[in-house]
Amino acid sequence: MRLRRSGRWWGGFTLIEILVVVSILAMLATVGVLQLTRARIITHEELALVSMRQIGRACHFFNLANLRFPTSLTELATATPPYIPTDLAGDGFTIDKRGYRFTYANPSSTSFSLNADPLTPGVTGSRYFYVDQNLAMHVDESGPADANDPVIP
Repeated sequence: MRLRRSGRWWGGFTLIEILVVVSILAMLATVGVLQLTRARIITHEELALVSMRQIGRACHFFNLANLRFPTSLTELATATPPYIPTDLAGDGFTIDKRGYRFTYANPSSTSFSLNADPLTPGVTGSRYFYVDQNLAMHVDESGPADANDPVIP
């Protein structure tokens, strides 16, 4: 809008115009932040699935070579050659990585289970994952997954 003052035209915006522009920018920023948060959760979940598949396959290959499943993740990382990188071994049974806590269990030499639970549900991930000696990946959105939950295709 142009204003006339002392015989000259002055350009400027009204307060309403400025408020409209600021409110539109605030809405766009809110949508951007929500999309960024969702993208971060999806990334953490995908990386957790990659790690679970890697550990599950390593356990399977270890079983083929040794006729038993490893007693801990450390056994997979210290084998020659190693089946997994040392950063996936943790303390042998739990590891916090990529926004998820992985928990390995070996109840017998013929089975194993691996759970991946978000460290901060809703922030680092919203789904829980489970895999066992059958290498079928299970998912649950309400709490720790197990073999009774739906399989990820």
